[in-house]
Amino acid sequence: MALQVYTASLLKEGLVAYLTLDNNLPSWTTDIHQATAAIDDSLEALKKAAEQSEQDNIVVAPYAIDVIKTDSGIIAATKREQIRATGPTIELPQENIRVSRKAA
Repeated sequence: MALQVYTASLLKEGLVAYLTLDNNLPSWTTDIHQATAAIDDSLEALKKAAEQSEQDNIVVAPYAIDVIKTDSGIIAATKREQIRATGPTIELPQENIRVSRKAA
């Protein structure tokens, strides 16, 4: 089995987050490099903490992703999760974009 971390979206902010366990106390960070990575049996503790965080309305839809440990830290194994971790792959316009709505 691959090295994995748990990811979800923070309920209030909507940001991508990663689970960290410090002395078995869970918290969520937006930095994948700070995530707690686990393999096999150790992953069960992360799963329980993620599920409890969802029940406590801290995060939405937690799930495990494969990661790779490098010299610079943890990175997501798939392109999809790399994009979630680092943000859009194109430059977004800096100006305010207006959304028009038709009256019903």
